[in-house]
Amino acid sequence: MSRRADPDDRVPEVVRLGTLLLAGRSAGMRAWAADCLADRGMVSAYAYLRHALWDPDEGVRERAVYAIGALSVRQSAGELAALYAWSGPRVRRAVMQAVGRIGYRSEFDGILGLARRDPDAKVRALAGRARRAGTPTRRS
Repeated sequence: MSRRADPDDRVPEVVRLGTLLLAGRSAGMRAWAADCLADRGMVSAYAYLRHALWDPDEGVRERAVYAIGALSVRQSAGELAALYAWSGPRVRRAVMQAVGRIGYRSEFDGILGLARRDPDAKVRALAGRARRAGTPTRRS
């Protein structure tokens, strides 16, 4: 008899991966843990991912942002805005991609305003797409 996967069965795995994300010895291991958390599809992983946004390694921060976008964590606007403000182009692009995946919400207006004035044309384009994706279209 087959047993369907219960979300509660994945909680210990999320805890193990979250612990690895925050305390793994190598940046590669921590980035892998962020990817695995995204794959598990449990929004509760955000408790770990939000701390990984401040990892010393840019690649880990980028993978954490990707995971937040993949999980569509709507309450991430504040943390993503703070990360965006002090990051380089690579992470700023990842943040805009995550905002696009999550979908427009008014909480993202501040970060989208910053991104529309970003010196990186790719960031500006991603910000425009993210904002338009959330704007209702008018019917003629």
